[in-house]
Amino acid sequence: MEITPLLLARLQFAFTVSFHIIFPAFTIGLAAWLTCLEVLRGVDGKTALSDPLRFSAQDIRVCLC
Repeated sequence: MEITPLLLARLQFAFTVSFHIIFPAFTIGLAAWLTCLEVLRGVDGKTALSDPLRFSAQDIRVCLC
């Protein structure tokens, strides 16, 4: 198989589209997860939910930057 400019352009497009689909979906899902953890922590008042919340908040900072 010969590497042509058309093939390279298609690979670049596929790479770009995949990231534009994966990262927003991951960020939206992570935001919903953080909201659930925050609500549960507020309702129960348990500090056991603080560690996963803090860890997940670091993940969302990475996704948004």
